[in-house]
Amino acid sequence: MERGMTADQVLKALWRRKVLVGAIVLGAFAVGAAIVLSQQSVYEATAVVRVQPQRPGEEMVQRTVSELVEQRLLTVRQELMARPVLQRAIEEMNLYPEIVSEAGMEAAVNRMRKDLTVRVEGESAFELTYAHTDPNVAAQVANRLPQLFSEQALKSRQEQAARATKLFEDEIVALSKSVTEWEKKIAQFKVDHIGELPEQLEMNMRGLERVGALLQTKSEELRVAEARRSELARARNAADSEAGRLEAAEHSLTQSLVAARSSWTADHPEVKRLTQELNTMRERRKDAESRQWAERQERSRVAELISSIQKEIEGLHQQARSYQERLDRTPRWAHELGVLNRDYEIARAKYQSVVSRRVEAELAQDLEVKSAESLFNVVSPAGVPVAAARPDRLSGLLISFLIALGLGVLVGVVLEMRDDSIRDTQELRDRLPLPVLAVVPNMQGKAEKRVLMPASGVRNGVASPSSSDSPLN
Repeated sequence: MERGMTADQVLKALWRRKVLVGAIVLGAFAVGAAIVLSQQSVYEATAVVRVQPQRPGEEMVQRTVSELVEQRLLTVRQELMARPVLQRAIEEMNLYPEIVSEAGMEAAVNRMRKDLTVRVEGESAFELTYAHTDPNVAAQVANRLPQLFSEQALKSRQEQAARATKLFEDEIVALSKSVTEWEKKIAQFKVDHIGELPEQLEMNMRGLERVGALLQTKSEELRVAEARRSELARARNAADSEAGRLEAAEHSLTQSLVAARSSWTADHPEVKRLTQELNTMRERRKDAESRQWAERQERSRVAELISSIQKEIEGLHQQARSYQERLDRTPRWAHELGVLNRDYEIARAKYQSVVSRRVEAELAQDLEVKSAESLFNVVSPAGVPVAAARPDRLSGLLISFLIALGLGVLVGVVLEMRDDSIRDTQELRDRLPLPVLAVVPNMQGKAEKRVLMPASGVRNGVASPSSSDSPLN
């Protein structure tokens, strides 16, 4: 039968079973103490790492790695807990050899994750704590893990910078081919339309003006030459008449001289006169014939000059038509050449921009390499711990004692609640429906006493019967 118990009843019950309760408390405490004392000591070593900001570097060179190194603190725990870092530490320092040999590397990595604690401190630092049974190993691992993390982070950043540089180099090759193709197209276009290009417009206009001036000059020369030819044509008739007249006169004098010689001697004055006149006439005839020949030469020269001037004028007209055709076609080629130049300038601008970006990417890549040592600074390196971090044996012993004491009290209370013995008048009244007239106390080992039950109250630990019962004498 279950029943409630007061604190006094509990204390009395425990006192009645003090030997059993004490044995249970001692046994449980001994077991707990043995468990606490048998646990292996674990030492913790802590290192604090500060991340240096990169603002001066960004002012000098536009970085190709967009992620700031300070932002890695947001994921520093995940990166430090990642398998590459932990596996490298396990392999370098030969950690957990039993686990590696029995369960493999994955189990060792999981175990190391349990022994590793990472906390971010502020905005630019993090704290790394590693627990191990060997204090020297704990300090070595705590100091080595930040180095591995920084190497991994810097390697990742340098690879990103290298990929960006490689991307720009590949883009430069493609854009260089495009620019070369556009240059070839423009060069071929200029060769195909040479003389009709927009940059030759002024030259063509000046050429047309020059041809016009030459046409005017040649036209004037042609007019003068034609006038000369007309003059020579009029002079030719006169020259022919004079030469014929002189020739006829010479023929007449010859006949007269022959007739005179037939009549007189050579010394005759008439013969001498006719001979002298004939010589003079002959000289005049020869001079007239010479002038006539010269005039013929002049007429021939003037005719050739006129023909040459006419040919030159025709050539100048052809040049003028050619220049005019070039000027007429220039706007059309100017439009097509403008389209080609526009596309070429776009490709060239892209090429120059990518070349500039590649130079900046190369500088950023060099800066990543040179600033690698200063990005992560160990503010407080881990020292060799002197005292074990866990287990806390004093607290463990105290907890073991409290658990043992609670177990003993629990056993004593449970046994008391399962015990149906009646030990006082109150239990007797509670359990029996009949009135209690008297109670005979246990007199073992005590002097004999007579106990009288009063009408009410309790004396010497014996409850009195109800008020309706009469006392015993």
